[in-house]
Amino acid sequence: MTLIFATAFLVIWVRDRRRHENLALSIGWLMMTSGFSISLFSPDHWGRAIPAVTHVPYTLSAVAMSWGILTRIGVKPPLVTQLWIATTGFATMMLAQNVGNSIVTDIYITNLACGVMITLTTQLFAQSAGRDLVERFLLVMLILTAAQFFIRPIVSFMFDGPIAAETYRQSTYYFLFNWVFACGSVLFGLAQISGAVKDQVTALHHKTSRDDLSGLLIRGEFEAQVESALAKANVEDINTALVIGDIDHFKQVNDIWGHQTGDGAIAAFGEMVAAMIRSSDIAGRVGGEEFCILIWDADEDIAAGLAERLRIRTNSLEIGNNTLDVRLTASFGVAQQEKGEGYRTLFARADSALYASKQAGRNCVSRADVTATENSSAEALRSPQSQRIAPQSAEFPTKISLNDDLTPSGERYAG
Repeated sequence: MTLIFATAFLVIWVRDRRRHENLALSIGWLMMTSGFSISLFSPDHWGRAIPAVTHVPYTLSAVAMSWGILTRIGVKPPLVTQLWIATTGFATMMLAQNVGNSIVTDIYITNLACGVMITLTTQLFAQSAGRDLVERFLLVMLILTAAQFFIRPIVSFMFDGPIAAETYRQSTYYFLFNWVFACGSVLFGLAQISGAVKDQVTALHHKTSRDDLSGLLIRGEFEAQVESALAKANVEDINTALVIGDIDHFKQVNDIWGHQTGDGAIAAFGEMVAAMIRSSDIAGRVGGEEFCILIWDADEDIAAGLAERLRIRTNSLEIGNNTLDVRLTASFGVAQQEKGEGYRTLFARADSALYASKQAGRNCVSRADVTATENSSAEALRSPQSQRIAPQSAEFPTKISLNDDLTPSGERYAG
């Protein structure tokens, strides 16, 4: 069974070699297979050498599994500490081998070392893991696995007393060891497999729900998540706001400098958005050069502040090649969710605010709570227009601001 789990995790790792935690889990199960095989098939005359030899693969298995389990959830494994525990346990066992003939001390040492390492892993996992069914299942199995290292020796020795090396395989401890190990391994392995499968499904969903260029959510996935978030906000009375951003005169990028530069602009803008929002916010690419962000637990003032920071940062994005440095500008519309309001209505109001920014000359932020009259009177949040920069010396690239429409008048695009 342990060999099957080792093979399963190896196959999972081969499918996605970036997930090194699966390779670590495969090594952990392989070490466990080695230790269990030695325990089962070593000759009786080995006596106390059996727990001494199996201590190495069992503790290394605990180290590898701990590394894999914690790395999977983004926690740095306490590798040095656990290797110190394993080494100290082995050194202690070597000293204990010269005292008496009972195998009890040897068994306690190995169980204590593995139990402490798994307990440490369980504590770190509990602090950082998610709370869905798969993570809870794995947490429960970690707790039970850690506990059995301490409970099993005590219970079995209550029946056996001191165990001589020659009668080790006839002891109650050895009987419990086999059965607890077998049943526990199946459940523990299934918990780990469940986590690996969950990661695979999550990665696949992430790949299919993300826009290849911007790295943000595609429109369908974005709208689904926003509709769910808005419904929750209505029930829990939480403020939310929607920000729509549109790159100014984006058609010029493709028409003048080519689609490769245009793709670079989309990628840079998406990366900027992802870096400036919180994990509770939702961002997506809802059109060719149009992006949308749901700001969670924020009113229109906070959302407008974010939009202004995005607008300023957009001006510093470097898009172009070695001979031409193209600088983008973007316009933004902001609207706060009203009580009971759904996505379509909220989006329409934010889109109207975006239109007001376009009408006001672009490269500015407009809010939905400003009336149409006030918008036309320049009440939108706005900064001075970017000016075209004159060509510099030959060693410096020419800087072009795309807030200046460079398209011939007969081909003007209202983007």
